[in-house]
Amino acid sequence: MRELSIEPIGDSAGAANAPILQFWDRNTLLLDLTAQRGDGAAALRAAPDRGWPVRLEFRVQPGSIARLEVQGRVRVVYEVPGQGAALLLKLAAGAYLRDTAQIILRWSAAADSAR
Repeated sequence: MRELSIEPIGDSAGAANAPILQFWDRNTLLLDLTAQRGDGAAALRAAPDRGWPVRLEFRVQPGSIARLEVQGRVRVVYEVPGQGAALLLKLAAGAYLRDTAQIILRWSAAADSAR
């Protein structure tokens, strides 16, 4: 299923990164980042005929990445623990609007990565 267009950007565009899978959980679109390692970035774009889902959340694997940054209407930064089971990070309402052109995801292996 492809509800959103997901394009690698920056150094991620030339690398053979794992795909970001998309799943529906009622009216929340879950983007599975558990296969991502190290540093990377991707641009999310909504389908013109469907728009953005009501809610977005991200599944991350502690130990694979240490930080996830989401830049939509506002910037949201999640710190990911160094170990444990996969986590769901829910994006707060208002982090993006219906007319948001794109949402940028950036993940890094270092919690204090300056981006």
